[in-house]
Amino acid sequence: MATIHDVAARAGVSVATVSHVINASRNVKTETRDRVLAAIADLHYRRDGVARSLRRNKTGTIGVVVADIASSFFAELVRGIESAIQTIDPAFNYILSNTDEDAARERKCIDVLLEKRIDGLILTPAGGNEAYLSDLISRPFPLVFADRAVSGVDADTVAVDNVSASRDIVRHLLDLGHRRIALLKARLPVSSINDRMTGYREALHEAGLPFVPGLVIESGSKVAAAVEAGRVILAIDPLPDAVYCTNDFMTLGMMRAIHDARLNCPRDIAVAAFDDFIWANSFRPQLTAIAQPAFAMGEHAVRLLIDRMGEHRTGHGVHLTLSTEMLVRESCGAHRTIAGGRRNLRKAEEDLASGN
Repeated sequence: MATIHDVAARAGVSVATVSHVINASRNVKTETRDRVLAAIADLHYRRDGVARSLRRNKTGTIGVVVADIASSFFAELVRGIESAIQTIDPAFNYILSNTDEDAARERKCIDVLLEKRIDGLILTPAGGNEAYLSDLISRPFPLVFADRAVSGVDADTVAVDNVSASRDIVRHLLDLGHRRIALLKARLPVSSINDRMTGYREALHEAGLPFVPGLVIESGSKVAAAVEAGRVILAIDPLPDAVYCTNDFMTLGMMRAIHDARLNCPRDIAVAAFDDFIWANSFRPQLTAIAQPAFAMGEHAVRLLIDRMGEHRTGHGVHLTLSTEMLVRESCGAHRTIAGGRRNLRKAEEDLASGN
């Protein structure tokens, strides 16, 4: 592989002049610059990124560790991360790892990325690595949590208000007259799922309804497991009026279970979902869902991380909360889009009842 010395010899200039041409760090005469570029092309020269990163003690590489890339939410989050990197500084690279919601695998992924000398990390934590992550922050090392916070770890975080959003969508079910509302809950020890459970309970409490543990069914966070959990819900006697699903895999599994049982949604059982996804309005019925700004979450995570990496911001972690949107479609018996929570919900239901 050609070196910078080879390029300098071919062009008849100094190594410093080649460096100035490559890095645009100083004006070089047009004729000289053209000779250097011609030599680079002839020799197929490429900069040695490893040597350059060792000199600068920076690799220009960000680590991205997500919980499950098969989820449409996390796929969109990564798209936002990539878009922001290209917009802010195309010289940055990122390495993507997937943990499948496994804490041991998460720790291994992070260790491998640290060995590759990443400059910072964006993480959707699987839970269970609190002490390890606290130690990472204390070094200090630039770290941003996306979608989920970790209790006791003072890192930058970008997420949504899962409690409030869940409370709103359960209130929507209650406003439609549903009283026995089941919860299909992903079995994950993470803040987002726990907060969605809290919002569910708060909405029931506000309505003067008891929390019934038997209406809460947990599932592994895969579609196949959610189908089996959905069948458990459909076997509850009497059948619940509605079910609230805490992520996209839970929703897909629940809808499959309803289809397999030859039941009708929403006539036999209503379904409300946390996480909108690209197929949600292609279902029959179209799904009522909480939409998260996954793309924007990825963009904000990159900005927080680059600020922290550049030491433009030091000290305690920043917690950025983005807005959600409740999309009222057909799976609960309504079909209007409600932005910003319950603001226009009553009017939408009145319009629906009157046929407008």
